[in-house]
Amino acid sequence: MRRHRTTATVLSLVLVGLAAAAAASPSSGGSQAVPRLVFPLVAETDLWDNYGDSRGTHAHAGIDMENPWRAPVVAVEAGRVSYATSGLGGCMLYLYGQSGTMYMYIHLNNDRTAKNDNRGGCVKDVTYAVANGARVAAGEQVAWNGDSGDANGNPHLHFEVHPGGGADTNPFAHLKGALRPLFAARPGSTFSLGLRGTLVGAGATTVELQVDRVRHYPGGSWLRVPTRRVELAVPADAMIPGGLLGDVAGVTRRGFKTSVQVTAFTLKAKTTTDAIVGKPGALRLGRLAPTR
Repeated sequence: MRRHRTTATVLSLVLVGLAAAAAASPSSGGSQAVPRLVFPLVAETDLWDNYGDSRGTHAHAGIDMENPWRAPVVAVEAGRVSYATSGLGGCMLYLYGQSGTMYMYIHLNNDRTAKNDNRGGCVKDVTYAVANGARVAAGEQVAWNGDSGDANGNPHLHFEVHPGGGADTNPFAHLKGALRPLFAARPGSTFSLGLRGTLVGAGATTVELQVDRVRHYPGGSWLRVPTRRVELAVPADAMIPGGLLGDVAGVTRRGFKTSVQVTAFTLKAKTTTDAIVGKPGALRLGRLAPTR
C-alpha cells in the first residue's frame, strides 16, 4: 500500500496564509474545543494514523486517507468554505467551522473526464460542490476527492484540524470517533437512497440492515461504504415481498429469515443531518427486495 506525502513546500504555502485567512474568517469564534465531526468522505476509506510522520524538514501536519477517486467530500461541521490552490497541494479547501476550528482539505479533484487528465482546474463543479465563501451544514458535500498537486495518480485526501484557527493537531481521534455519512446532500433538498447489504433484524415497525453499498437519488451511482448497521422505519404501506420478514403483517422476529441479501429503497424525504448520518428512524423504508 502506498503511503502519501504532503511536502514541506505545500505546507509552507498553506501555512503562510493561515493566520491571515483565519483572521479574516467570520467564524463565530466560540469554544476552542473540536466538536464531534462528520467524517469528511462518503466512501470506504483506508484510515491510519500518519500524523507527525517525518517529511524530511518537518512533521506531517495532517492525516492522509486513501479512498476512491471523486468520492464525495463533506463538511465535517457547519461553517464557511474558502477555495485555495498551490502547485504541490493542488486544489484545496478551508472550512471555518462554527466551533472556531479550521479544517483543511488538500489534493481535491482536478480531472475533467473519467481519465486522469488534470485539465479541470480548481473550480466549482470540477473540484468544489459549493461556491467559494458558501456557508454549509455538517454532512453537506463541499468537494470531490482527487489527486491534484503532487498526489497525481494517487487519489487521497490530506485532512488537517486547527483548533481555534491555530496550530495543527492530530486529527486521528476525531476521525475515528466521527459520525459516518451515508450520503452527502444539501439540507432541505429532496433525496431517496438505495441501500444494499444483509437483513439482520426486524421489529414491529423497523428493519435493520448491515449496509455496504449506498446509492443517492437523484443522479447518484452505487458507492461502497464502510459496513455499518442502518435501522429503517417501516410505514404500514411499505412494499415487502411476502415471507421475506416472516409474518409480514406484524413484521415479527419469530419468522425472521437471517442472512438475506437485500436492496432497500427509502421514501423521498427532505435532507437532514440525522438522515445523512443514518440516525435510527431518520430513514423510512419504501420498498425491500432480495438482491438478485
